[in-house]
Amino acid sequence: MGRTAFDHVAAPCDGRCRGTMAARGGILANAFTIYWGAQGWRSYEAGKRLMGAGGADFTGRIRKGDRIYVTNIAGGVLRLLGAFTVDQVSAAAEGVPPGVSWDAKEYLWPAAGTATEFAIRELPLAIVDSLRFQGGADRVAMDQHRPGHVERNAMRKVRRLSPASAQLLEDALSASGARAAVPNDRRSLERLPAEVLRQVTPDFIFAGVAAALSGAAHEFGESTDYDLITDEGQRLAPKAVFGLALSLATNRAIVPKHFAGGDGSLCFRLLRDAGYRVVPKGEQPKEDLDLSMEGAEESWTEGSSTFKRHVGRERRPAAARAKKAAFIKQHGRLFCERCKADPITIFGSEHGEACIEVHHALVQVSDMPADHLTKLEDLQCLCANCHRYVHRLLRLGLNGETR
Repeated sequence: MGRTAFDHVAAPCDGRCRGTMAARGGILANAFTIYWGAQGWRSYEAGKRLMGAGGADFTGRIRKGDRIYVTNIAGGVLRLLGAFTVDQVSAAAEGVPPGVSWDAKEYLWPAAGTATEFAIRELPLAIVDSLRFQGGADRVAMDQHRPGHVERNAMRKVRRLSPASAQLLEDALSASGARAAVPNDRRSLERLPAEVLRQVTPDFIFAGVAAALSGAAHEFGESTDYDLITDEGQRLAPKAVFGLALSLATNRAIVPKHFAGGDGSLCFRLLRDAGYRVVPKGEQPKEDLDLSMEGAEESWTEGSSTFKRHVGRERRPAAARAKKAAFIKQHGRLFCERCKADPITIFGSEHGEACIEVHHALVQVSDMPADHLTKLEDLQCLCANCHRYVHRLLRLGLNGETR
């Protein structure tokens, strides 16, 4: 019988394994995808070359010279972990490739010089949608409940790629943007790096709180150890709030395994930096009111001492920090919306931004019902002078915009 377009003999190649391409027309050899869970990479660290694979259903389908692409799915994202060209397919009784650490019925041995380095390469949806397979399901199955997400079990069977799809994955092996793995830490392979978590600025956290209060759907459970306290005193699950905020910041679905919670975590630190209190369950939070924001002072003298009382309802800093973060994103700097004063220009230092305060323009704090939910568009950034002036006018029953 003559050779087919897929017949191929493995040849050594460089780190990108371009040597697996057949000479005729650039057609790849038979190519398959296999799937690794966390056990499959527990002995790997970023930059280490693949040493083979264990699994089942190899015999009779995969043979010497075939190209193997190792895949994984996390958070609805299809990931390419590496590839190698097969030198030998063996049963467990015949031996285990050196360095492969998990028990399996069968093993694939890589041909010398054909294995790529281990790395987590997240494949864009455009590539995933383009992949085609021969026999059985033709395409990658997508999650019916979450558009744009790969179904979690879509790649668990050994699947034979079309030549064009094999070339797509081969090209993806050398594409930039692979995220490094942490050795022997399964959870860290799922977690997003700190620079991604820091995209969650106070305005996104403010929106995450609003989403949680409105019952937005998410995959986070109820809080077990800590509560986030809103400005209005409601208790929410901190990790759920941060997950909703991170989804908004990154425009992708976020699930619990993408970041860690708990005291000392970056998640809790960013929530607190945004002005929210995160406390152990059952603990009454300490008062940390921002007295500079709203209300007026009354004073009287008794003997040689002057007493002052803060009148009205103070509010906490979460809304103010969210408004400032959103204002900076929109305008590039903080300035007074009323008189246009730029405090950094006036004082010659970034510390001048302390003069910008946040004012409730729609409903004054003292008039808010207990269940009032503030929106960022209800707030204004004012310099301290304009803020006090506007409040004086409001107390006199005048329009706060009067000059």
